[in-house]
Amino acid sequence: MPSIVCVVVHPSRLAREGLKAILANSPFSPVCITSSTDEVPSTIASAGEQVLILMGVREAADLVQAVSTAKASFPDAPVVVIGDSGRHDLVMTALALGAATFIDENVATSTLIAKLELVAQGEPVISVVLIKRLLGQGPALNLEQAIAPILLVQRHPPEPDDEDEAAPDPHLSGREAAILNALIQGKSNKVIAGHLSITEATVKVHVKAILRKIRVQNRTQAAIWALHHHTLANAWQAGNGHPAENK
Repeated sequence: MPSIVCVVVHPSRLAREGLKAILANSPFSPVCITSSTDEVPSTIASAGEQVLILMGVREAADLVQAVSTAKASFPDAPVVVIGDSGRHDLVMTALALGAATFIDENVATSTLIAKLELVAQGEPVISVVLIKRLLGQGPALNLEQAIAPILLVQRHPPEPDDEDEAAPDPHLSGREAAILNALIQGKSNKVIAGHLSITEATVKVHVKAILRKIRVQNRTQAAIWALHHHTLANAWQAGNGHPAENK
């Protein structure tokens, strides 16, 4: 795991101090804690160090400005949002803005650190419980409206030879469906590779292809897309998570 420069941003002083204490003996011991992303020095990281921003929120409107500022100042830094996962608006706004993941504020310390480690390794995840909670709230139309910003922001004109793959209901191979199912379960590339008896490099290639086909930016958004589109269910169930075909 690369050297991490962790920044904690939270409007509550008690919450900031609490996160500082929780992360003190981990690889994510904060080098900066502040109430606003505007106050984070642009020179906080040295060459070769990776910035990770752990951001607490209360309202969706505040989140828009906070994440936008963080992305503008540190475009390569993953932003992890921590808050009340029962707030549908907070979770969907965070993901639509490109946050690496959303972590419930009531998780255990060990779970928080484990999720941050995955994010730092480029494998952001979101809990299955949280995804199912999102999909179970409100009528389907409202869910589609909530997910729409995620998909629309990432859309791009299809390449001349890529029109079929970029269709609204893209065709995924059996192996891609199995890997997408594993993403829903929050499995890392290493675990997926071992389960399917392929290399981690191959998993990364498949994940990249999946993201391109379904037009999303990261693994979290791919998991939400997959649970929302039940067309892949038979492919996953046919082999109990194993690919029905190898392509």
